[in-house]
Amino acid sequence: MPRYFFHLFDGAEEIDAQGSELDDDASALREAIRFGGGLLSDDPDMLVRDKGLRINVTDENGELNCALIVQIVDAKWRPPPGG
Repeated sequence: MPRYFFHLFDGAEEIDAQGSELDDDASALREAIRFGGGLLSDDPDMLVRDKGLRINVTDENGELNCALIVQIVDAKWRPPPGG
């Protein structure tokens, strides 16, 4: 069974040295979503404090499999005129 690593970037960098054995890439993506959701559930202010959240999912060879990125977008943002 392949092993996936979930590296967290939330104002600091936390490298997952242990990883998790999962069935496939789709399972790794779902686990990243669960992991990120759990972090935000425990500390919703982390997005404001840390300017976002990123979880890089890599395989056993260190290759990027997918990334979960959560950012706040300022609601006052407007597209430039004519654009």
